[in-house]
Amino acid sequence: MSSNFTIQRICEYCGNEFTAQTTKTRYCSKICNNAAYKQNKRQVKINQSNTETKKSKETKQKLVPSIKDKDTLTVSETALFLGISRRTVYRWLDDGTIKGTRFSNNKVLFLKEDLLSIFRQNEAYERPTPTERKPITEFYTIEEVQEKYNIGTTWVFKIIRENNIPKTKIGGKTHVSKKHIDSYFKKKRDDVSTITEWYTVKEVQEKYNLSRDQVYNRVHENAIPKERKGKFVQISKQHFDELFIIKQ
Repeated sequence: MSSNFTIQRICEYCGNEFTAQTTKTRYCSKICNNAAYKQNKRQVKINQSNTETKKSKETKQKLVPSIKDKDTLTVSETALFLGISRRTVYRWLDDGTIKGTRFSNNKVLFLKEDLLSIFRQNEAYERPTPTERKPITEFYTIEEVQEKYNIGTTWVFKIIRENNIPKTKIGGKTHVSKKHIDSYFKKKRDDVSTITEWYTVKEVQEKYNLSRDQVYNRVHENAIPKERKGKFVQISKQHFDELFIIKQ
């Protein structure tokens, strides 16, 4: 015996009334469902960023009073004391700019007096003498950039424009500085500190209909930045999306 009643619901995304097939249906259409999914993911990232910022502020507030009365500083305290990042502290430690003592794999301490001494030992700042620019002799055609970095024409010209990459006309074709283009992509691949949007492997699989192995192969072949967040691997959203820009 068929039922003759309908289920009326309010779409949680657009707010319109619609006829639903079950009492648990939340959205009136696939469009609203997808839009709500993206909105929720974006809100999760915003909340995560706000939480990290709050924790960072709280950490700094706790560190500031303690630094004044201490003769030895941890990596975090040294970063705050010198006004640099933790990454820079480790880099300066590796190249000998600052001295520290390792007590275990997870604990390095710095003498505050040693940190202050680097300002006494270094020479006073002098404006550097401008170096003569070497002429650019190596160029890519636009097609060569597209093929090497697997991006479309529109994206190539966007990169050239936004980064002031030198270009010239040779034989009626636009050529761009090989050095500047390679430097741009190397920096984008190496620097993950500026990346704010990430995919999980599962999200890439769903969006581009790829298997897990296909995702990792593309990440490896194109040197796409990735990092591990807890148990999960995150893949740079921008860099992976660039692979699928339609070449025009």
